[in-house]
Amino acid sequence: MRALLAAINCQKGDIERNFATHADAVAEAVAERCDIAVFPEMSLTGYLNPERADHVPISVESEPVRRMCELSAETGIDLLFGIVEANPTGLPFIAQVSASSGQIEAVYRKRHLGEGEPGLFTAGADAGAESVVTGKADDRFGIAVCADYEVPDEFEYAARNGARTVFHPSAPGLWGRRTDEASWRNGFDWWRGSCIENHGQRAKELGISIAVVTQAGVTEDEDFPGWAAVIGPDGRVKTELPDWHAANLVVDL
Repeated sequence: MRALLAAINCQKGDIERNFATHADAVAEAVAERCDIAVFPEMSLTGYLNPERADHVPISVESEPVRRMCELSAETGIDLLFGIVEANPTGLPFIAQVSASSGQIEAVYRKRHLGEGEPGLFTAGADAGAESVVTGKADDRFGIAVCADYEVPDEFEYAARNGARTVFHPSAPGLWGRRTDEASWRNGFDWWRGSCIENHGQRAKELGISIAVVTQAGVTEDEDFPGWAAVIGPDGRVKTELPDWHAANLVVDL
């Protein structure tokens, strides 16, 4: 499987701008002969705060999600992208949508909410009920979103069910604004080190690759550390982006 990991900037609530950024990344995926383009947590909607009136969650049947599905059909590239998903019975979900050939193949709803997220979002169901392994027969993959990396459930489920790769889309907001290169480096190094610590031994124990793709850069009220990388079955970083700037990484998995 050849994948483009898009560590992009995702503006909060600006779906048109975010869609254009997705489309640019997919065009690069086509040029690079990729099978799939993978985007960060909440990539299409941005990291919305459900308590704000202008931050409106969207459904998987919404027009923006339909356009992403159409993009997959038009280009022949499978897509894995993030939304804040409206929940008719309560607080919204943090969802990652897998689309292929114009159709939604799977929706994974983040099960382990991170710091500050309880009370704003609803966690997905228990492992096995909500866990997802999807993709084509020889290229099946699992999904774990951001704080999911703190527990082994999604990774073990994926390995048991034939996935060779787990994609880890993320959007860990940094405490405090980044004001200079040193502060950006500090936030980036924290996130990179945390991922390597959580993923290295797990990838080795399960014999899988873990591909991280993270929101990057400045938004209206918080900053994100960027980074895309693949940690291989030997537990080591196989390839990675060099810093916190928004960029795409093409990898063979």
